[in-house]
Formats: sequence, C-alpha cells, structure tokens
Amino acid sequence: MKKLHNYLLIFISVFTLVSASSFSQVKTTVRPSLLLQYVKINETGTLQAKLTYSGETGELPVKGVQIGFFYNGKSNPLGEAMTDENGTAVYTINADTMLPLDENGAWKFASEFKGIDSIDAASAEISIKDVTLEVTLSLVDSVKTITVTAYTSEKGNRIPVKNEIVNVFVPRMFSNLTVADATLDGNGTAKIEFPSDIPGDKEGNLPIVARFTEHPVFGTVGRSITEKWGVPNSYSFPEAHRALWTKTPPRWMIITLSILLTGVWGHYMFAVISLILIRIDAKRKKAKDEYKL
Repeated sequence: MKKLHNYLLIFISVFTLVSASSFSQVKTTVRPSLLLQYVKINETGTLQAKLTYSGETGELPVKGVQIGFFYNGKSNPLGEAMTDENGTAVYTINADTMLPLDENGAWKFASEFKGIDSIDAASAEISIKDVTLEVTLSLVDSVKTITVTAYTSEKGNRIPVKNEIVNVFVPRMFSNLTVADATLDGNGTAKIEFPSDIPGDKEGNLPIVARFTEHPVFGTVGRSITEKWGVPNSYSFPEAHRALWTKTPPRWMIITLSILLTGVWGHYMFAVISLILIRIDAKRKKAKDEYKL
C-alpha cells in the first residue's frame, strides 16, 4: 500500500511538471485586423492595406511587415509592399496593367498578411467598379463654375453615374475646405458655383479637388486641378514679426516662460539653502551641547 502511495505521488509530480512545461511553451499571438481600400487620384490607382491590432490604448499599427496584393483570387499576385509607421502598405497599380473584370464589371482585389511568430495571419477583399471623374472649370461674367462629370464604361459605352454625391473642396493646411457636396444628375453631371473669396498663394493659385470619398462601389476616386481662382496672398513676414510660427517667439511668451522658470529654480535654490542652513545649525547645536558637557 505504501509503495502504491509513493508511485502515485511520483506520477502526480511528473504530470504537474510536464503540464507546467507545456503551458509555459504555449505562445500567445495577436489577432490583427486588415483593412483594404482602393484609391485613385488623377488616374493613378493604388491599393492601401492598413494592418492594426487592438491594444490597451486602442488600435495600434503593425510596422515593417510585408503585405501581398492580388486580383481575382490569391493565385494572381500583383505585388508586395511593406507597412509604414502607421501600419499602411501602399501598392501602385501600373497604368498599363489590364485587369480582368468579373461578371458584374468590377475588379476583385485582395490583400494578405501571412503572419509572424507573435501576430496571426490576416486577409481582406474588396470589389471595385472603375469610375472616371472629369472636372471642367469655366469663368463667365466673373462667375466661376465647376462642372463635375462621372461615368463608368461597359463594352466601350459611357454609363453616367446618377444620384451620387461628389465632394468638392480646396485642400488647406490642417483640413479640407468644403466648397460643396454636389449630387450628380441623370447625366452624371453636377455644376457648382465656386466662391471668389478663398485665399490662394501669392499668385492666386488654388488646388480644386472633386472626389468620391470611400464610396462602397468606387472606393476613393478624385480629380485635382490647380487654377488661379484664389485671392492672391503673401504668407511671408518681416524678420521683426513675432508669432508662434516664426523663429522669434512673442515677447509675452518669453516673459511668461522666464517668470515660470525663475519661480521653479527659485524654489530649488530655497530648498538647497534651507538644507545647508539646517545642517549648519545642527553642527552648532552639537558643538554647544559638547561644550556644556
């Protein structure tokens, strides 16, 4: 009975050690998310794949890994691209590349991340119908008019894009200045009167963009034209000009910062001097007590 008890204890010990070793060797991996988008600006089409994973602070990018791009299934590779600091890999489609269409007249694109030791594999697919955007600018009796036309092609025929919204805007430094959200009519055309008070560069040049933004069928498709439709503006400043965006900061900022730094360093100096005085006072008291003895 005692032998059986000993054997049972040995078996339990060995089983516990093996289980602990096996558990310690199990690797935890991250399950990423892969988002694929089609972007075409001025007839240059790109596939943009964004690879992220959920972290404690939100969605975090996966940097420096290869993403493969395909069309009509993974047996037809287009190429590869590496993710940047934002986790985005961009592949530019060659303008001479003839991609076959499916039965609905659309392109089928796919992207794939094969995975690494710490991150699982991921893939994404989209179906895109090619659309052409044309932008025409006209000036009649000081009235500036933008004409936007959108159409698709089927068997050599132009099919107008109807009742879709096209965003017309002027790019600014931090965001886009919306001119209009135009709705295309039955002919796939929309006309917008352009405002005459938008600042341009020193010669009045303005980039004007018409775009489908993240359309579920067309993706993001835009057309950009630069025209002297802005108010000429000079953004140069004299050397003596003080502002947050110049090399010389404003005086109020220098004065405020000087006061704050003086207060901080003054507190440090007060603390150091106080410690020195406390130490001197302690030595004097000690010497006085010894003298009395």
